[in-house]
Amino acid sequence: MDPYKMIIACTNQKGGCAKTTTAVNLATALAEGNPKRGIEPAKVLLVDLDPQGSASTSFGIEKRDLERTVYDLLMNDLGEELPIIEDYLFGPEMISDAMQSVWKQANIGKDLKESQKKVLTVENLWLLPSNIQLSGAEIELATRIGRETRLKEGLASAIHEFDYIIIDTPPSLGLLTINALAAANWVLIPVQTEWYALEGMSQLMNSIKLIQRRINPHLKLFGIALTMYQNNTLSNTVSKEVRHHLQDQVFNTMIPRATSIAAAPMEGAPIVLLKKPTKKNKGSQAYWSLSKEVSDRVKQLRRKHGVNETSKLKLHRLNQIE
Repeated sequence: MDPYKMIIACTNQKGGCAKTTTAVNLATALAEGNPKRGIEPAKVLLVDLDPQGSASTSFGIEKRDLERTVYDLLMNDLGEELPIIEDYLFGPEMISDAMQSVWKQANIGKDLKESQKKVLTVENLWLLPSNIQLSGAEIELATRIGRETRLKEGLASAIHEFDYIIIDTPPSLGLLTINALAAANWVLIPVQTEWYALEGMSQLMNSIKLIQRRINPHLKLFGIALTMYQNNTLSNTVSKEVRHHLQDQVFNTMIPRATSIAAAPMEGAPIVLLKKPTKKNKGSQAYWSLSKEVSDRVKQLRRKHGVNETSKLKLHRLNQIE
């Protein structure tokens, strides 16, 4: 395994654990970077592998108008690599246009000022979108050859083009999630700090071990992110239990249950873009803090394995200059 390939599946079979929110904000923050916090900007691909298409909605993308999605990628039977960068992805300009369009719809009669336009702009983020068409993929793939590795095959031409590939998965352990775990090197698990969340942890861990044995021996646990945290007895007890069993695998940052995080999709942009990371904006502050931990953990892995490569973003910028 090349630990430099940061292909991270954001996975939990339990719904309502802020899985999509975590994947979206983490991908955006890593793409944006924050030198003051020690986060270098990176070239990031976010893969929306959930039929609900919530990751796509988070950027204001109109799913009904999509001509090509991750569904088309999975259904490719040609047995050859697809030029997904050109044909399937939403680039930074398209994502920025979609976010600004939603803002205008939500603020009829108001002008989009230059300062607000800057907030609703991304430079280093690409998206492989999804829509409801993906809901039939598990049934359609059931009889297809290589059904567990379709996503891995589809992403083959993109692996060396990005610093991070983050995959948002549906709230189940079905064939779509198996495809994500087969394509990934790492798995990040958001865990809601409520008691029912603990019940599904052992089942998820067993599924990951099964994927490791049968399909993807390179898959490893990247970390556990505690989400929907409230400063009460229940959240603190669950947090303590998770940290007791998984220790340093658990990130220090705990994502709070905040209205601002939940309301962000209405404005067509992730909370890390809409709000500055201050004590007043705890949701944005928490996701930037988590992104810092992720960035630091990646740096540690690279040092550990002696990886010293030029970032894909720097190479991308050099190619643009040429």
